[in-house]
Amino acid sequence: MTILTLRATAVFVALATTGASLLAPVPTAAAETAVDAGAATLGLTSYTVSEVPTSGDITAALKRAASIAGTSYQPSVVHLSGAVSVSSIIHPANNVYLVADPGTTVTWRGSDGYLLRYNAGSTGGVSGGTWDGAGRSSTTLIGTSGASVTLADLTLTHAGKYGVVGYEKSTLTLRNVTSSYNKVDGVHLEGSTLYASGLRSIYNRRNGVQLSTGSVGTISASVLDRNGQAVHGSTDGKTGHGLGVASATAIVTSTSMSKNKVCGASLTGTAHATISSGSHLDSNGRHGLGTTPGTTATISDSTANYDGYNGVLASGSKTHVTLERVTITSAKKMGLSVPTSGSATVTDSVITGGNKYDISVSSKGRLVLAGGNTISGSHSHGITVSGRSSITISGANNVVTGSRRDGLRLTGSGTTGRITEPASFVSNRDSGVVVVSKAKLWMVPNCYFSGNHKAIEKRSGGKLYSLA
Repeated sequence: MTILTLRATAVFVALATTGASLLAPVPTAAAETAVDAGAATLGLTSYTVSEVPTSGDITAALKRAASIAGTSYQPSVVHLSGAVSVSSIIHPANNVYLVADPGTTVTWRGSDGYLLRYNAGSTGGVSGGTWDGAGRSSTTLIGTSGASVTLADLTLTHAGKYGVVGYEKSTLTLRNVTSSYNKVDGVHLEGSTLYASGLRSIYNRRNGVQLSTGSVGTISASVLDRNGQAVHGSTDGKTGHGLGVASATAIVTSTSMSKNKVCGASLTGTAHATISSGSHLDSNGRHGLGTTPGTTATISDSTANYDGYNGVLASGSKTHVTLERVTITSAKKMGLSVPTSGSATVTDSVITGGNKYDISVSSKGRLVLAGGNTISGSHSHGITVSGRSSITISGANNVVTGSRRDGLRLTGSGTTGRITEPASFVSNRDSGVVVVSKAKLWMVPNCYFSGNHKAIEKRSGGKLYSLA
């Protein structure tokens, strides 16, 4: 592998002074090491290097250096260091990469819509440094339109709008990026593709990451916490999520989406999300996962604990949520809510300590409990099914226990239930199972009841049928 060193390949940018041109000093071996390390994080091996000033307003010098296109086999690296400022938009040419030393701060002093803007068809990237928008106007720090851009080991902060944005089939690759305290979203994509690992998008006023209009985002080992800082008072109908997915697709692994003002993850339009491998949707102001009609989600091996309304909401026609090996603890309303023609399937999961119910299925919602679920410790009913909704308990080893009222309650004409495999109803304060107000339940005869005030109760026209 050949790496062209700074000393051998530096292209020095003239510094504008009073009629004179001074060359930047010859870089030291330590500077070579920093540039080589930064370039390596961008996947570069052989490249040329241009230097810019290390203090003051570097706009003119940076524009000149970034305008010299590289090639795919010999990219151009622009080296930044020190405490510098930029006052108008920079358009890096194709195959131009900006590499900042550790400790470098680039502060925005302009009024344009972007600090860096990568245009259609271009490839490039940025490594290192803190890029500070200083809260000015509605500026985005790094924007792409139809470009392929890699960002690595840097901080984007205090943008007037987005930390980084991708439009028009851009591809953004983010590695160990922090995007924080931005006035809208930390990361925002429309019709584009995101690959993010080690991303920390936190304390943004709206969302940590927003994927919209056909975007596809793959996010791993990241933190999307404490976003929605603009939200005050009620969270109803407001935006302030760790992850927003609007008619887009998200694949999320080993990522925290917690302590956001509204939802950990919010799905709207025709959104689909897969959330897995130790991800956390905990302690959010509203839902761990929030949905609107037409969305789908699969959550596995993850948690939604201590959320301010529902742990998981599966709401609306054509919405379906699948939970596999998920723990939902101590939601302030329901651990799992399935209203308004939504549907959910739950397998090998624990839903416990719901302040209202552990599970609520209402207004034509549909729930399937496959095998291995424990529903426990509800402050009221463990599972309540109403409003022409349905529940099917179709797998083995389902347990409903420790509810302060009924274990399973079905109520209302048109509400139905089917228990096709033996389930256990243990130590519920009122009935293990109650069917009221013309609801209907079909169940196998060998379910297990112990420690309930009553095992099975039917009243006010409730119907109970045996599945022999």
